[in-house]
Amino acid sequence: MHQHTTIAVCLFWCGVTLTAAAAEVTEIDLAVADAAASWKFTEPTGTLQDGELVFDGRKEMSRGFYLPLEWQNAALEADFLVEPAADGVLACGFVVRVQDSATYYYVHFDRTQAILVKSSVDSSWTEIKRVSGLDKPAGEWHRGRIECEGDTLKVSLNGKLLYEATDAGISEAGRIGFYANQGIAHVKNIRIEGDASPAEDEFRIPQKPYLIVCADAGAGAYEAFPDVCRLKDGRLMAVFYAGYGHVSLPNDQLPSGGRISYCTSDDEGLTWSEAETLYDGPDDDRDPSIVQLENGRLICNYFSLRKTNEQGKPWIGLGTWEVHSNDLGRTWSEPRQIADDYYCSSPIRQLSDGRLILGLYAEGDGTAFGAVAYSDDGGETWSKPVDIDNGGTRLDAETDVIELKDGTLYAAQRPQMAYSVSKDRGETWSVSRPIGFPGHCPYFHRTTDDIILLAHRVPSTSLHYSTDECETWSENVLVDTVGGAYPSMVNLEDGSVLIVYYEEGGGSSIRARRLRATRDGIEWLSPDGTPLD
Repeated sequence: MHQHTTIAVCLFWCGVTLTAAAAEVTEIDLAVADAAASWKFTEPTGTLQDGELVFDGRKEMSRGFYLPLEWQNAALEADFLVEPAADGVLACGFVVRVQDSATYYYVHFDRTQAILVKSSVDSSWTEIKRVSGLDKPAGEWHRGRIECEGDTLKVSLNGKLLYEATDAGISEAGRIGFYANQGIAHVKNIRIEGDASPAEDEFRIPQKPYLIVCADAGAGAYEAFPDVCRLKDGRLMAVFYAGYGHVSLPNDQLPSGGRISYCTSDDEGLTWSEAETLYDGPDDDRDPSIVQLENGRLICNYFSLRKTNEQGKPWIGLGTWEVHSNDLGRTWSEPRQIADDYYCSSPIRQLSDGRLILGLYAEGDGTAFGAVAYSDDGGETWSKPVDIDNGGTRLDAETDVIELKDGTLYAAQRPQMAYSVSKDRGETWSVSRPIGFPGHCPYFHRTTDDIILLAHRVPSTSLHYSTDECETWSENVLVDTVGGAYPSMVNLEDGSVLIVYYEEGGGSSIRARRLRATRDGIEWLSPDGTPLD
């Protein structure tokens, strides 16, 4: 059978219309019987309904790939609508040159942007180009287009060319697909320009590079701000905020507001227990961190917001608090305040001489700055906060601290990441200076090979690493495309590192990835520790 005859038989069965004998234009009819059989929905939230592809990406990205054909130098266009919602980026994506469920180009049409991205097994978000300020209201149909010709990629919206860019690295032939992220998207009237041929390779779905620590702790299905540590019995414990949104003040459904929950793992982070409540006071208790001291005591530090009835001021801050456990988390103390009107987003760090130090931050006199508090009696009492000079730049801080080999303390502060050092165990600090890259919610971690990792948010979830005790830093390494971050890390028994972070948006979950840090760079591992496909 000649090739063109083979194509014709396949296209007739798949509900595809060709407008030319050379198959230069393909239209996919989503209304024909059994049309759904031609699509691979990699998440159960993707469906074909009433002649439309429908993707529910509110909890996680929802994707669908068209299996029967691949196109050489495809130009994919379709009508899409994203349902209105108060939260989320409300994105619909157009996917071309699909090699497998992780490798392709795509354009990410969100609320006001069109972002051209390359995805691979190692990184699902390598941005190529973007345009912002688009008039693209949710709840209305729009016509999107992504065109690939050799190394040239073009993106259009509603018949208007937005930009073109160049990129190499993905084969000129591949399947097509669509997705929704942080919203519900509808797609119809799909049209592809390019030479079509039967897709002979089996569609591969590489193992997801991350796993879910917790998707719903029972407080409203919004999980955020995780922290992880290893317990003396070898288990891992991850603590995190559980509520119904980014701020979960008490209401009828959640009378005590957001709470602190935890999960444990006894297999190096591969699987996790069901979530349990660690602490749930009368206020919105949030941003928890966890540490186990050398003497075995567990300390969970956090801060709280109290609901008010004042116009324009829905809450007031109550400062930084801690609860502790002397029995591996089976029971916890009553809360004690560490600092009034100072706040925390990082764990207590135990220094080599036993002193405890906690990064803090505060606002005052129209600015913001980092700070620390320290304890020399195992956390029974704490010093007054020691402010860190912000050098005249507002630093919302979210301070974290690491001890260097020579005993120097090195603190990082957001948002245009700045650092300060202390030579006297945290009692005085140098004026803050720029590190050289932006980032929020910094978190330090020293690997078993003395590589210092600095994980953070922006861009998305990222990290930098240093092989010279924070003197210099690597280029940015993308961890994940989700933008919640507030990362935390722990060393695993084989010398690799587990990093936990969160997604953000409705139904936000806690994720984890596994990596190995070397002096040559970061190697990403599958959740069971084997190299990624």
